[in-house]
Amino acid sequence: MSLGEGSTPLVALPSIARSLGIRGLWAKLEMMAPTGSFKDRGSAVLVSAALEAGVTEFVEDSSGNAGASLSAYAAAAGITAHVFFPDSAAQGKVDQIGIFGAILHPTSGPRQAATDAAVSYVAEHSLPYLSHNLSPYFLEGMKSFSYEIVGSDASSITDIVVPVGNGSLLIGMFKGFEELRASERISSAPVLHAVQASAVRPLVAALNDQEWRFDAELKTVASGISVSQPPRLQQCVDAIRLSDGSAIAVDDDAMLRWQYRLSAEAGIFCEATSAAAFAGLEGMVANGSISEDARVLIPITGSGLKEPLTR
Repeated sequence: MSLGEGSTPLVALPSIARSLGIRGLWAKLEMMAPTGSFKDRGSAVLVSAALEAGVTEFVEDSSGNAGASLSAYAAAAGITAHVFFPDSAAQGKVDQIGIFGAILHPTSGPRQAATDAAVSYVAEHSLPYLSHNLSPYFLEGMKSFSYEIVGSDASSITDIVVPVGNGSLLIGMFKGFEELRASERISSAPVLHAVQASAVRPLVAALNDQEWRFDAELKTVASGISVSQPPRLQQCVDAIRLSDGSAIAVDDDAMLRWQYRLSAEAGIFCEATSAAAFAGLEGMVANGSISEDARVLIPITGSGLKEPLTR
């Protein structure tokens, strides 16, 4: 089933590329997906598989975007969705989940608490757990991102910078490019880079062999990547290493600066999580992880309309 996901616009950002000192920069506007985020790619495949299997009710946990996405596709399929989310989730995202008819389960504590509560609910009620963080079907949907790059105006890109929480887009892109290379549709794949928040950076720590422990007292405006225990952490590490990429952590001030800059200079109003990728790109150019000859693509993973502005 489909709500029209995929085939999102591609926008060149030449003035920002020049200011960063790189050869080219493109933004792929995943915020233009049916529910306003890249998660629709995975939801379309996952809910289609659930519908085919006869699922009538399922459980999901999310910081917001995935819950809204799966709720929308569930509504279209006539399936009841239970969505667990942290009570700190942006109200716009909570409203979006609710308007699609999902049963709301707010959970106190950090993002991981919503996952734990969802798992307990699944065990107590014997319901399918359609976790976008675990489902192979969700990853299959993410591969479409890579296929859309081939033959586009950005087909010559050398690097992709993506904000990473659970890593479904990162892993899905890697799988997609590997398939394209195996079928000889491309001879080489872009280098993949990950960006995380300084407050929540398990992938950056794992990739760089750093010590890091989650501190619930440290907050970040990037709710979409505030994931302390990503279940596919090793797959994320492998995707970065096998593509010869890198990972960097950025602070909230840098994210917010880029959120405002993209709006003012490019007319792109993204959520803070998406802006993190641009802050990360700036840092990667500065530390040499991305060269001045690079042609970079960044997915705008979610719309700024879903969250209150932080000044």
